[in-house]
Amino acid sequence: MDRRSAQQQLARRGEDEARIYLEARGYELCAQNLRVGSDEADLVMRASDGETLVIVEVKTRSDPRACPEVRVDVAKERSLIRLARTLASRGRFHGPMRIDVLAVTLAAGLAPGSAPSIRWFQNAVLGSGRAHSRGK
Repeated sequence: MDRRSAQQQLARRGEDEARIYLEARGYELCAQNLRVGSDEADLVMRASDGETLVIVEVKTRSDPRACPEVRVDVAKERSLIRLARTLASRGRFHGPMRIDVLAVTLAAGLAPGSAPSIRWFQNAVLGSGRAHSRGK
């Protein structure tokens, strides 16, 4: 397997783990890998309050010492904000909206089904949020 393919597989597994993590907390999947123009969201979820739309950026790494969330740079933040504004302006989604980041660490060699480490940063792009963690 080439390096790019391995990275794509890791990212996809991280997105799946993030979706499962949020669904277990009452969130509902609206879209995965939503692309509008050049902007993309890994996940778009309806929060457990039934009203808030949550655009989720998932960053996944295999090194347990890594901090995947630091990979959300200014350009990605701007892209996520543009996406949120586009969704709001098109009237596709109504109600409050926020942008969260989930940092997923899948230690190298973990078997599928093993619990990853997930850190959840709510309202990470438009404001400072709280982090929730689930250890390995």
